[in-house]
Amino acid sequence: MVSCLRGCTLIKGGIVGLLLSSALALTSAFAKPQQTQPQLHTAPTLVFATSLTRSSLMVAIEEKLTRAYRQMGYQIRVEQLPAGRSLAMANAGRFDGELFRIADVEHDYANLIRVPVPLATIELHAFTRQGISLPNDWTMQRNLRIGYVRGFRLASQVQTHGQVVQVTTAAQAVQMLMQDRIDVLLDDEASVRSVLGPNFSEVSMAAPVLAQAELFHYVHQKHHDVATQLAALLAKNTTR
Repeated sequence: MVSCLRGCTLIKGGIVGLLLSSALALTSAFAKPQQTQPQLHTAPTLVFATSLTRSSLMVAIEEKLTRAYRQMGYQIRVEQLPAGRSLAMANAGRFDGELFRIADVEHDYANLIRVPVPLATIELHAFTRQGISLPNDWTMQRNLRIGYVRGFRLASQVQTHGQVVQVTTAAQAVQMLMQDRIDVLLDDEASVRSVLGPNFSEVSMAAPVLAQAELFHYVHQKHHDVATQLAALLAKNTTR
C-alpha cells in the first residue's frame, strides 16, 4: 500500500510537470516577438562663446549659424560671457569657437580659425544723452569720459584723448551714460537698443559712423574640417 501511494504520487507529479511544460511551450509559440526600439541618434553639439549683450544682431547671426550647422548634422549652443573672457576661453579650447567677431581676431588668438564668409556688418556709433551734442573735435578733448564694453575691439581701436572707462556689459555702459558717469558711449545701435528698448529716444546717436566692420564666425583649430565645410556651405547659401 505504501509503495502504491509513492508510485501514484510520482505518476501524478510527472503528469503535472508534463502539463506545465506543454503549457509553457504553447505560450512561447504564440507569444508576440518583442519589438526592438529604434535607437535615436542625437546630433553632436558644438558650444560657442559670445558676449553678454543679446541684441537683434546676435540673434540673427545665431539663427543663421544654427541653420547652417543643422545642414551639416550639428546642433549648436551659445554661452554668453564677458567679451574679453569669451575670446580667451574660446582660444584656449574651452569652447568650440566664437559666435562672431570682426576680422583679424585670429592674429591675437592663434587657435581660432576665421570662417571667411561675412555674416553681417556692424557700425560703431558715439552715443550721448538726449539733448547733448558732441563738437566735431570731441575725440581730441581730454575732459570727456568715454565708455565702452571691455573686449569690444572695434571701440578700442578708436583714437581718443579723453578718459577711457571700460565696463563688462552694454547694460552697464548705458546705465553709466544715463547717470552722467560717462559723457560718450561707443557701441553699435543694436546693442544700445537691446538695453533701452522703447526708451531708445533718451539717447542721441551722433553722426557720422565712427567705424564699420564685417563680422565673422570663428572655430577652434581642433575643428579645422568643420570650418572648411561651413565656409563652403555659407558661401553657397549667400550666392542663392
